[in-house]
Amino acid sequence: MPPIATLREATLTFGADKKYATFDRTGRLLFYTEPGLAIRRGLDHRMVESTESPSGRSYRDMSEAEKKALIEAVRGGIHLQLSVNGVADRLHRKLEQIEAWTPEQLALDHDKFYSLYRPINILPPDQYRSLVVQVAEGCSYNRCLFCDFYRDRPFHIKSDQELSAHLEGIRAFFGERLIDRSGVFLGDGNALVIPTLRLLTFLQKMKQELPPALFQSGIATFMDTFSLERKSLEELRILRDAGMQAVYVGFETGADSLRELLRKQGTAQEALSAMTTLKQAGYQLAVIILVGAGGREFADRHVNDTLSILAKLPLQRGDLIYLSPFVEPVHTGYTETATSAGLEALPEAKLNEEYEFLRQALQSMHPEAKVTRYSILQHLY
Repeated sequence: MPPIATLREATLTFGADKKYATFDRTGRLLFYTEPGLAIRRGLDHRMVESTESPSGRSYRDMSEAEKKALIEAVRGGIHLQLSVNGVADRLHRKLEQIEAWTPEQLALDHDKFYSLYRPINILPPDQYRSLVVQVAEGCSYNRCLFCDFYRDRPFHIKSDQELSAHLEGIRAFFGERLIDRSGVFLGDGNALVIPTLRLLTFLQKMKQELPPALFQSGIATFMDTFSLERKSLEELRILRDAGMQAVYVGFETGADSLRELLRKQGTAQEALSAMTTLKQAGYQLAVIILVGAGGREFADRHVNDTLSILAKLPLQRGDLIYLSPFVEPVHTGYTETATSAGLEALPEAKLNEEYEFLRQALQSMHPEAKVTRYSILQHLY
């Protein structure tokens, strides 16, 4: 079967025999697929392999040797096509651009990326193509037992000078790829905690120094539910008018006893109040729920109390409910706490049952919102 090439403005997909690779406008590898397997490459040269099996989908990071072997195999197919007569000039130029990216050259993206960013350990799935701007680093709370995304850094709000340097670095690193980002996401863990006037200054600076097209779909960020009291409804509306559009909230569970065990500040009712305030201020809302949190011991309370609270939330078209299967963290002390409390993790089958029950119940409860999976294991920026 002859190779198939699909050349678009920003990407090229090339391959044959059900094995295909997609490259960005600079010729860097983005995706590779073959039956039962998919590989994505991140901006930092990390590659995540995803495989399908009867028990479900699994994810793993590829080793440096595996990444090199894949890149060389893909380049080999490109080189072979370049030796064929009759390749259209535009496609030929694109194939030459791709072949020029050796494994060693692609690997340089790792150091370039981390000279600009602290690790971007998590993003909502619908924000993977956004431009992340780390107006702050870390999480202002950073004590939840289920989360170890920011344990490697203290909370720090950038100064004006630091943000200017960050934006300059973003323009240099992305280059022409910047136009392919679809929105702006403010990092890290809860950027809305930044004082309003300072955040407004940051938003203005970003709009001055980044392409206007990036802001057409609005600006998004994470926010916890117990720091929002620092923002009045009027302040939230002012930020909304300045371009803030979507807020992703880690609600986790409606069971207060489980929230306490997980060291999630505030009651479920207080979280509901914060999320309702965000809706009153005009924001799109994405609510994140931990599926399987608390294991067998909390299963009924977790499901029932979560549904009870979310039934009171005024969700509408454009809002999201993310169901995120619980993954035991490494660096938080969760394991010791769970063992001491006698918690037993849900087996995979029960986890899937809880996910499906919640999905159906919430979709029926909020038919205009989108209810979908949020696997932190597939995250890649």
